[in-house]
Amino acid sequence: MSAGVLPSGPVSGWPKERHEALEEKYRDHLMPKPQNPVNFPSAGQMAKGLIKTVGQAVTNGSVSKEIREERYDTCKACPAFDADSERCKKCGCFMKAKTWVGGKPETLCPLNKWKR
Repeated sequence: MSAGVLPSGPVSGWPKERHEALEEKYRDHLMPKPQNPVNFPSAGQMAKGLIKTVGQAVTNGSVSKEIREERYDTCKACPAFDADSERCKKCGCFMKAKTWVGGKPETLCPLNKWKR
């Protein structure tokens, strides 16, 4: 105990200069810089899109494998496609699942890029 006085800052037997030098040297390892975060739509916007997509799926079923592959290739070439999560940055949908949904392409793709 130290007569009621609590230490402040890093408590170490090392000199302050050594602590600062090590912190500077390993700063990127201790506190990695955030990668470019992907901004997806809000939960409310994604919920609206999901409801619309489910409505199309219930009404129209699914599409053929050929159409699905054509749609997914279109998505992969689109700047709004996030390859890491395989999601659309515009609607937030998982595109491997959404490309199977039958219905109006202009309703399903928020950027109206699907032809059929």
